[in-house]
Parts: sequence; structure tokens; C-alpha cells
Amino acid sequence: MTARRGRGRPKESETDTGAAIAAAALARFAAQGFEATTLREIASDAKVDVALIAYRFGGKIGLWRLVVTQSAMDLQNALSRALADAEGLPAIERLRHSMKAFLDHLLDRPEVPRLLLRDITLDTERSQWLLDELSLPLHRHFFELAEAAASAGAIDPAHVRFRIANFVYSAASTVVRRERLSRLVDGIGGDREFAATLDAVLVEGALRHD
Repeated sequence: MTARRGRGRPKESETDTGAAIAAAALARFAAQGFEATTLREIASDAKVDVALIAYRFGGKIGLWRLVVTQSAMDLQNALSRALADAEGLPAIERLRHSMKAFLDHLLDRPEVPRLLLRDITLDTERSQWLLDELSLPLHRHFFELAEAAASAGAIDPAHVRFRIANFVYSAASTVVRRERLSRLVDGIGGDREFAATLDAVLVEGALRHD
């Protein structure tokens, strides 16, 4: 649901306020989930009156849907840029480039993997919205690339969609658990070391062709 406003181009202050609300909502929803988050918390974080959120976004569910849709668009834009950068390369390299871009996006925006993992075990309208808006387009992107690489003989075709789906959720889960993993495993505490480990284990592991 989009923000409600009158005719004409939004004022700069309105745009800034909307962005602040969306950013605060993303952080809260990702960290706490939908049910545990209140509009008052979001309003306090964004430094706005709580009534403004209900007016502009139609309440909590409207704001949540906007946050999911924006996160999905940002992710798809990042993946589209990765494909453009890899244009003309073999199928396996296009897939590898997209996988690395996905990991970079999750590391740069840690709220996104938390959002990906929210409500996936619950049969609710919100979980279906997450699936339709965020997860399914993401998986289709990787399925097409992986199947092209498999058809070219570059990766094992057996259970290729399952392996790719496992990569997506493993990447999200691993980034979310970064702090805990850094306590359990030596040598992955720094940003560069953690990113290199993700690349070696998740990307190259998924692309291995025995």
C-alpha cells in the first residue's frame, strides 16, 4: 500500500519523512517481527507522530507491505545490475556473479535476510506476501541462471533447484547468525574474512561439480 497524499509532487520534507518511517519500520519488523512491533515504536524511531503513519500508510499492515515491496525491489535491482555486469560471460559465471551480489546485498543490508526468514514457517497472509513479493522472484532469478549453467554442463543438474533454494536460505540464515558464528569459529570476525568464508562455503559449495 502506497503512502496517501494529495495531488502534485511530494515536498522534500514529505519524502524525507516517508523514508525515515520506512527505514525505522524495516529495522523494527526485521528485528522483532510484525506482531511484536508497534506503530508507536516506529514513530518514536522515525521521530514522527504515530497518527501520521496510520494516515500515510494505512496502518501497520500497509507499512509492512510497503517495507517488503521496497526491500524486494532493492534486491532485484542489485541482482539486475549484477547480471548487466556479467553480460556475455558463460552461464556459470553469470550465476556466480549473481550469487556474490546477493551475499554482498545481505551483508550491506542485514535487515533483509531477517525479513526473508520472518514468518516462513507460519501459514499467514503475511507469509504468503513475503513469498510472493520477496522470495519467489528471488528464487526464480537463481533458478533460471542455475538451470542454464546445468544445461551447459558447468554444474551438476541433480536437484539443482533444491540446491539453489538451500543456498538462498542458508545465506540469509548465516548472515543473521553472524555474531554467534564469529564466537564459535575463529578467523571470521572481520568483514573481509566473513565475506570470503561465505563465498567459499556457500557459493563455491553450491557450484561444485563432482
